Amino acid sequence: MHKFRVVPLCIVLLLCLALLIPLIGCKGGETATPTPTGTTGATTTPTGTPTATKTPTATSTPTATKTPTSTSGETLSGIYGGGKNLGDVQFDMVTTSPKLPQAQTATYYYQNYPTNVWKSRMEMTTEGTTMVYLVLYGPQTMYMWTEGENVVIKMDFGQAAKNPTEDSEAQITPTRIGPDTIDGHPCDGWQYTASDGTVVTLWIWTAKSFPVKMVSQEPDGTTTTVEYKKIVFGTIPDSKFELPAGAQVTQFPSLTP
Repeated sequence: MHKFRVVPLCIVLLLCLALLIPLIGCKGGETATPTPTGTTGATTTPTGTPTATKTPTATSTPTATKTPTSTSGETLSGIYGGGKNLGDVQFDMVTTSPKLPQAQTATYYYQNYPTNVWKSRMEMTTEGTTMVYLVLYGPQTMYMWTEGENVVIKMDFGQAAKNPTEDSEAQITPTRIGPDTIDGHPCDGWQYTASDGTVVTLWIWTAKSFPVKMVSQEPDGTTTTVEYKKIVFGTIPDSKFELPAGAQVTQFPSLTP
């Protein structure tokens, strides 16, 4: 009997499509003001000046320490290369969050990033078990299996209900917070507020239009950091994007509600 570890679907999709900026924190094109928390039990004493005397309760400081200096008018989509073919790339994505028991590392391989025919392979090891996720963007198909086994789950994510905020990076105009150097890569820093109030700060490798680091701070103060390590541009063989030998493919139930 084959043993298959099922990872929650929402986590899988988030990881596999991370570079398309549903990325952590890219929620929409509108700028929303975070709703202050911790005021539910506050007692208001009637006075002659209704709200002017209230002191804001939010005390958390945005993750970015640099003060935004200018707005370029460039959209998030343009910052990420605007669909320009950057070729093949591989890297490690390290995610740190209080929602995770420990820092999580996944290794990615991309072909034809970030065009509409890209392929990606993601490998993630947890408790000694390595899961492999293969995404073929053209046919809108994803496969997942446990390394060393040939039982493969196939999912057509083109069946999924359309997210009304998807593709919104074309509508987001981040604020440039200035140049920086991350892991030796000259970068431009950018910041924007997603429609859910999450403040997203990202650093893009200027020469490659490729992300190097991203920090998202949710309205409740939860901070998630994503770092892209060991970035290597260069040809990746087609064999990296093939199913295991003797694959027994099982169709995942439709995602249509």
